[in-house]
Amino acid sequence: MKTLLLSFKHCFFCVVSLFSIAVDAAPQVDTIFDTSVTFDPTITEPESFLGHRLGDQMTRNDRMIAYFQELAAQSERVRYEVIAYSNERRPIATLTITSANNHKNLAQLQMRHMSLQQGATPELTDMPVVSWINFGVHGGEVSSNDSALPIAYHLAAAQGKEIDKLLDNSVILLTASMNPDGNSREASWNLKYSSQISVSDPNHALHGSPWPSGRTNHYWFDLNRQWMLQQQPEPVGWVNKFHQWRPNIVADFHEMRSYKSFYFHPGAPDRVHPIINKQAMTLLSEVVQGPRDFLDSEARAYFNEEAYDNFYLGKGATYPHLYGSLGILFEQASSAGLLSTPRGILSFRDNIRTYYHVGLALLNNAVDKKTELLSFQQRFFSQTKEQAEDDKVKAYVFAAPEDPARMFHFLQLLERNKVSVRSLQKDLKANGTQFFADKAYIVETAQASYPMVKGLFSKVTEFENNTFYDVSGWTMPLAFGLKYEPLTRRNYKVGNPIKVTFPSQPNVPIAKVAYVFEWSNYYAPKVLYQLLTQGYRPRIANNEFQANTDQGLQTFQRGSVVVSTGWQGGGNNTELHQIMNNAAKNEGIPVFTLNSANTQSTGMDLGSNNIEPVSLPKILLVVGPGMSQYQAGEVWHLLDQRMSMPVVLLEKWRLNSVKLSDYTHLVMADGTYSDMTAGLTEKVTTWVKSGGTFVGMGDGAKWAGKKLLNLNTVTMKKGKSSAQPRIDYASKAHVEAQDIVGGAIMAGDLDITHPLGYGYSRREIASHRSGLLAFEPPKNPYATIIKIAKQPLLTGFTSAENQQQLAGNAMLVGQRLGQGSVIVFTDDPNFRGYFYGTEKLFMNSLFFSKLFSNPRSLAAE
Repeated sequence: MKTLLLSFKHCFFCVVSLFSIAVDAAPQVDTIFDTSVTFDPTITEPESFLGHRLGDQMTRNDRMIAYFQELAAQSERVRYEVIAYSNERRPIATLTITSANNHKNLAQLQMRHMSLQQGATPELTDMPVVSWINFGVHGGEVSSNDSALPIAYHLAAAQGKEIDKLLDNSVILLTASMNPDGNSREASWNLKYSSQISVSDPNHALHGSPWPSGRTNHYWFDLNRQWMLQQQPEPVGWVNKFHQWRPNIVADFHEMRSYKSFYFHPGAPDRVHPIINKQAMTLLSEVVQGPRDFLDSEARAYFNEEAYDNFYLGKGATYPHLYGSLGILFEQASSAGLLSTPRGILSFRDNIRTYYHVGLALLNNAVDKKTELLSFQQRFFSQTKEQAEDDKVKAYVFAAPEDPARMFHFLQLLERNKVSVRSLQKDLKANGTQFFADKAYIVETAQASYPMVKGLFSKVTEFENNTFYDVSGWTMPLAFGLKYEPLTRRNYKVGNPIKVTFPSQPNVPIAKVAYVFEWSNYYAPKVLYQLLTQGYRPRIANNEFQANTDQGLQTFQRGSVVVSTGWQGGGNNTELHQIMNNAAKNEGIPVFTLNSANTQSTGMDLGSNNIEPVSLPKILLVVGPGMSQYQAGEVWHLLDQRMSMPVVLLEKWRLNSVKLSDYTHLVMADGTYSDMTAGLTEKVTTWVKSGGTFVGMGDGAKWAGKKLLNLNTVTMKKGKSSAQPRIDYASKAHVEAQDIVGGAIMAGDLDITHPLGYGYSRREIASHRSGLLAFEPPKNPYATIIKIAKQPLLTGFTSAENQQQLAGNAMLVGQRLGQGSVIVFTDDPNFRGYFYGTEKLFMNSLFFSKLFSNPRSLAAE
């Protein structure tokens, strides 16, 4: 029998060793299926369809999809639906599985179930429980994906009283693969290096993993962090499907480190977000009794109430809790074909068998707990209403009048999470901040999605347990760079709930002399790049100016883009007008026309030296082994998907041979820099001094700060005494957590007069920080673009001591080096694709890196 060994997966921290063992030492798994069950012979078994045993090799995504379609064609219990397409246009399929009779009344059942969300009190005994099991959000966690096949077959083909009871009393949604691009990447690697004869030597290429790993999607995003954020097409589809049904349970199947046992929720009790209903954890523990019983029957070790948590609200096992569902995480030890571990020998096939039995046990347990689950969901929404009434905060007001497109993306996020929004109808002053009618919005807490409202808008800085599996702060208005305030009184006037539409602007008249648009607009970089690629010569205003426009006297801020109609070389004014009109219509950018080069501001006529040209950026992004796939993917996604800007992806090992002079910008994200040799460092330094721009983030910033700018990083001092303190070992995890920034949002003071700060109207800026890296202020007094605030923590966890030591130091530094520039970010400006409020800083580093200069005292250095 041919056995294919699979590569290591790919949980958040999976790094294990494979021991050479004989094939015949592996546990023998004759059948995955329950031998006591009779199956309908007219339904095709997965192994017959695939042409190989489950677990002998990874199932290709296209074959999985084809098998699901086959089941739907053969079984009246199964309906096939595509709920989304991945970035690579692979379908994300969901099977709706229930009895044939329930299928005939599915629309009515769905309507009755959803009525629970509006406080209806239907008879619960004859309502089915709605269960959603999903697989493969991390495409490299292979037993998760392949386990969907036998479960789907069982539900379609099993016969007898037990399956009839399950299907009569359930509507089951089964989604696989949730990340088909990552899973296909992983499968390709495994099939590429598979052998007729199994090879268990850990040095065999098969037992490595591709870069980027199968964990991530096409743009290298971790999709399990995207349920709330929905910045990728895959989660937009899942969450839409979730809200069509609001299932009673949502089970998420994963893999973890191979030396661990088996985990399922509930997680650590002191690491649950305070907005989550406390009764949910008790009921959840009862619902997983079926999986617990199965594992006990096989004397399998497992754990819960430790390590994993329900704090970050954007994961698949946590998000459902905000809507009266129970999110349940399953994690089993990853296998690599045949893997010897401290707990025994794992096999891929046995892992599939385990999840098959666990999944079915959970579904049957949900039926046994049907009344309790439906009652909980019914009570949840009445309790939510009471919580909203008791909340001191009655609403949140927010605005970003300088950027309609950024506001649109925030409103779109709220809409996708079923949060109702109203427009402000009367000017309002809240906590000293002015908000204007028709330019601000209100989200009231008294609504059905109250828990999500609190999850999105609240600032949380105090925690029962300071240890976090993921980020500790994600307050959305801060991430989007909005000004916002909580309101404790209903002293505001609002209209009806809004329908979110893109803010298309009016047609732009033909300009006699110039077109002007503000850089504060989110898609301004996209339009500027288009102008440059088509041969036009836009210029950037380095000072504020006033001018008479087609819409009257307007004040234009620093960074505004001026496009003259004359002296445009090969440019065509008809085409230029079309670009400007498209910018207004398609990109939401208000465009103004000027009929004179004379302005109302001294020294700022359109021919002024204070309105400087910019060059077309040619960007090289370093990727590959040793680089953070997450940060690199964020840059790639931002430029490619949002700004329609090409970016060359260069594997790190090729830096030695590439001709850097062909590019204007070199972007290096977090990663490992110990392999940057002296020769390569000199090559990069020479290129920068000759006119290139280096942009570094995280470890890339640390390397550049040290090697290119001679910047000192801040040394974080631990403790006040020179004597080493004695600490009880039981306190180790808590004490060490004090030295970690748990994905917090921090405040900074942004120099909005600096070209790297163009497009911002407020000096206070919020950025995402997940480490203690900061630079001491450089001796160039103009080089600190963002100074960490005196009291920096806005939301999330950072110890008071670390806050004090970070305060006053530099988060963003921009400095000239020879004819070029070095720009370094210690925080991630593009974090997870939702930090719209700091993305413009990164775009400024691409377009405006030559618009500033060193002071005269440093000009010769």
